[in-house]
Amino acid sequence: MKKFTPHLLSLLCGILCVLVLFGGFFAAFASSADSEQSELKTISIWQIDSFEGGKGSRAEYLRSIGEKFAKEENVYIEVTSLSLDAAAENLKRGVSPDMISYGAGACGLESYVNQDYPAEAWCRGGYCLLSLETDDFSAANSQNTVINAGKNNLTGAAALFCGLYGADILQPTSAYVNLINGNYKFLLGAQRDIVRLMVRGVNFYVKPITEFNDLYQYISVLSSGEKGWLCGKFTEFLLKNGESVSDICLFCDGYKLYDNALSCMEGLSFDYKMPALVSEGFKNGVTQAIKDCDTEKLKSLLK
Repeated sequence: MKKFTPHLLSLLCGILCVLVLFGGFFAAFASSADSEQSELKTISIWQIDSFEGGKGSRAEYLRSIGEKFAKEENVYIEVTSLSLDAAAENLKRGVSPDMISYGAGACGLESYVNQDYPAEAWCRGGYCLLSLETDDFSAANSQNTVINAGKNNLTGAAALFCGLYGADILQPTSAYVNLINGNYKFLLGAQRDIVRLMVRGVNFYVKPITEFNDLYQYISVLSSGEKGWLCGKFTEFLLKNGESVSDICLFCDGYKLYDNALSCMEGLSFDYKMPALVSEGFKNGVTQAIKDCDTEKLKSLLK
């Protein structure tokens, strides 16, 4: 037995050397993986839906764009949906995301955004008149038209500019159903109503409303420093992929996306638009002008 001891010692030493070598390799690999994980940045985005979209979820859309962005940058995009009131309340309490995506005319956010990065419109909708019976929209009036109330958008302003203020206002689905049932000849709605009618498979006519639009989705940066810089890069990436908004049946200025009924809503310019961020006083002035049917006052505010 003794004569084999040197060979056994040599074999054991060799095995130990191999284990040490591989142990060092795996330790270095684990250390590298831990280092990469520790360097992974997270950008938090609050998504606020202030108007009906086309279809699907804008929050999910931002997540999908974030996944593509992560392949170019070592950044994880975290998207949370919440209301404008909840966002404003959280900001007052000191709870802040890196970015906020919100509808035009948002108030309560204006003092928190990083002014070094301008608000960017990454998609939009648009108002329109719809009819199942005729393409003669000059016959639309406040008696034969129903208005889609929308969510937090200023449908009343669109109605006022079109001379339809005073028409019946119903919740989105109810307004659509009443048009289908023949209770009204016209519907003042938006892109979501076009999608509803397309899905139903009925014949219909569309007239885009270009007098006014507040159906814009903006994104703003709140963070500064390196995080702010990364947020700026994400904004650029979001805008660069503007053609993808066809996935949610919305529009992106500068892109031609549709060859169906939505196509007439593309490439439009609007006489009056709501600014991205506004003060509470400005918003109150606009809503009061709408209530007073004061078109000139409304124009002066939105000029």
